[in-house]
Amino acid sequence: MKDNDKIKTLGFKEMHPMQVDALVDLINRALNLACMTGDEEIIQEIEQSSDEVIHLFGGNGVSVKIDVH
Repeated sequence: MKDNDKIKTLGFKEMHPMQVDALVDLINRALNLACMTGDEEIIQEIEQSSDEVIHLFGGNGVSVKIDVH
């Protein structure tokens, strides 16, 4: 593929709400599982990957805040 070839892409605005919900749910579950490990390296890796995916679809990104009770 040449650099100047047009690639058709979808963003959140073009996606069906159920598709957006499914993607966000998947990311939420991945982040929850990463947090359950207690391993900061794993949490940061999943947070970074999730952030990149959300940006690719035109979102604002992802950040993780861990509350300890």
